[in-house]
Amino acid sequence: MSVRGLMRLIDNENLSIKVVKQRITKHGDFRKFKNDNCIITVNKCNNKYRFLMTLIHEIAHHYTYKENKFAKPHGIKWKKMFKNITEPFLNKNIFPENLLNLLKEHMNNPKSSFSYDSKLSKELDKYDNQNDDLVYLDELPSNSVFAYRGKKFKKIEKKRKRYLCKCMDNKRSYLFVSHAKVEKK
Repeated sequence: MSVRGLMRLIDNENLSIKVVKQRITKHGDFRKFKNDNCIITVNKCNNKYRFLMTLIHEIAHHYTYKENKFAKPHGIKWKKMFKNITEPFLNKNIFPENLLNLLKEHMNNPKSSFSYDSKLSKELDKYDNQNDDLVYLDELPSNSVFAYRGKKFKKIEKKRKRYLCKCMDNKRSYLFVSHAKVEKK
């Protein structure tokens, strides 16, 4: 279903899809141009499940834009479109059971990124080429020192869903998602 299903979604659409090198801040994006041409970019990755869900997420932006050019990027109309086009893919022939259950839960009220759904992100991470030196931030005790993107941080406290951390290099405070992968120091 996945390849044929994807082909049905993109056939006869004024849409280009490009696989690009890994980006740190996003998994994919959708852009529209003045001539009504549209392009989707998706990060190259070894995780076929993350790739598929990112592609469907971006295709939902295309269809939402096509239906209503003024709809909010992750608003009600996009959520409805994303749910509708994702539904046929949510089955055991495509996803392992643990991941499938979390995806179904996520699709009840999809967020703008899988990165904001901690349980789903951690499950998706299991299908990445893991770096064994990294740990999840929520596994470290308070006052632990860790490295992230070349800087040293100290874990201070949990705010509602994120952790307040202090950068040891510039003394600034930052909020991290609980499932941020960091290097324990």
